[in-house]
Amino acid sequence: MSQGSFVESERVAGESKSRGAGARSAAGRSFRPAGVVVRGAVYGGSGYADETLAVVLGLARRGIPVELQPMYMHTDTMSLLAPEVRDTLEVLKLQRVDPARSVLFQCLTAHDFSRDLYARCRVGRTTFETDRLPVGWLEACQSMDEIWVPSQFNREVFAAEGVEENKLKVLPEGVHAEIFRPDVEPLDIPHRRGFNFLSIFEWTQRKGPELLLRAYLSEFRADEDVALIIKTYARPDPRTEILPRLAHFVEREMGLPLEKAPAIIVLPGFMRNEEIPRLYRAADAFVLPSRGEGWGRPYMEALATECPVIASRWSGQTDFLHDRNSYLIDCKVVPAPANIDVELYAGHCWAEPDFEQLRHLMRHVFTHREEAKCLAVQGRREMTERWDWNIVVEQWVNEFLRLLGD
Repeated sequence: MSQGSFVESERVAGESKSRGAGARSAAGRSFRPAGVVVRGAVYGGSGYADETLAVVLGLARRGIPVELQPMYMHTDTMSLLAPEVRDTLEVLKLQRVDPARSVLFQCLTAHDFSRDLYARCRVGRTTFETDRLPVGWLEACQSMDEIWVPSQFNREVFAAEGVEENKLKVLPEGVHAEIFRPDVEPLDIPHRRGFNFLSIFEWTQRKGPELLLRAYLSEFRADEDVALIIKTYARPDPRTEILPRLAHFVEREMGLPLEKAPAIIVLPGFMRNEEIPRLYRAADAFVLPSRGEGWGRPYMEALATECPVIASRWSGQTDFLHDRNSYLIDCKVVPAPANIDVELYAGHCWAEPDFEQLRHLMRHVFTHREEAKCLAVQGRREMTERWDWNIVVEQWVNEFLRLLGD
């Protein structure tokens, strides 16, 4: 249902209708249950979509009525979901709840919060990756009754930027540990080597692709039995630009002929959901020197499959990554560059992971494979015992029940 039609049919009766029409509208709503109106992405591979989907299905399993209003519809990504999940979402898209007794839950970037939808309580779920908020986000957050963020890092940043602390709640993301597990069949990747690093990211400066490439190309030689597998995409078209960028970096920035560089395997575009766990299992280590994360979902997925992790020691992922389950790169907090590729980050500060330490850790994991596997086993244990979505979603359900019962 479009935002406009929702506003028209669900506003408090009487604003623009006759008393009789308002009474009929109220009578119609009285047959609707109290529940949760969920407005957010559910189709696609984004963190927002994965999170919204997990929460919607968790609420439905607990018997809490859900009215689903999908945002950012992309028909090319709907097929990535399992058929039974798509069927459930279709049912929830047709369900209606009484807004006067329901929670409006918006899992979106804050600038996409709708501030004029009527509901008993309005909750905004959002996240950001730097040391401050973009222009307009403070006002958007303040217009909600509550703001739910995934990490302590976000809570501190949002509060420092002026969001009222009594609005802020930390509700973590989770991982589907029954899907991301170490016994799945590794994905068949042509040209894979004896040891394979994996990195999954959108090709943008925040994810540190040039830092990763520089470290890998500086530390390893073409005659070593090693490869860097990059699962990536670039905006606006995820199927283009990656290979030319990569070739330019290797030849121009690093001064290496492509045939003399250590192996790099690029997997562009989208991948079916069931293939992602198999991708992690095809790797011997996951590495992502990110400059900032609101949460850091790929790190969780890697650990859940017992894939050793190399990550930045800054921002959201430090809620679940530590020195006993992963290898963390020390960082300095620095201003984002003037030629930033995402305007939202202009004037912000983020992490700059230590280049030499990144090189060292990649070599260390390559040569200390049993040690790395022990850390990953501990990581898997923590993912299943604390961070599995089946556990985490109960925190979410309890918060919704609190709001519905107040």
